[in-house]
Amino acid sequence: MEDDEEKNSLPGPPPDPSSIPSVVRAVGNLNLNNKVDELGFSKKTDPDMNAIIEFLNEVEEPIPLSNNLSGDPQAESWLQLLMTLVVREHGHSSLPISSIEKAVGQKMNREGVDLEIFLDRLWIMGRLERIYGGAEVQYSPNPSWLESK
Repeated sequence: MEDDEEKNSLPGPPPDPSSIPSVVRAVGNLNLNNKVDELGFSKKTDPDMNAIIEFLNEVEEPIPLSNNLSGDPQAESWLQLLMTLVVREHGHSSLPISSIEKAVGQKMNREGVDLEIFLDRLWIMGRLERIYGGAEVQYSPNPSWLESK
């Protein structure tokens, strides 16, 4: 019978509920915007595509990604730079195909169907996520892909 008691007992001292601090708050009193500001998160802003295009025209050509299976490491590095700007500076998680084409289509030498095929290939490889809904298909970067060099 002692074996049954030993199997059912928890290791360590018995729980002490009085050692857990209580937080009492009325339902609905949590102001998420204030909490987000306290934690230092940036707010989502609408990306000004003209300003982004101007910035991309002024920066040096990015270094092509190494260890790349996409077939065009230079085009992928342009897309990575654009997505990094949109995600980190504006807090957006995705961009529609038309915005991608407007910003870096010529730099990547891909427009229209060629761009869509390129983006689909990156989606199949797990570097982008395809998002349906709204006026057109959007693509969102995989966080590990944004960090790759």
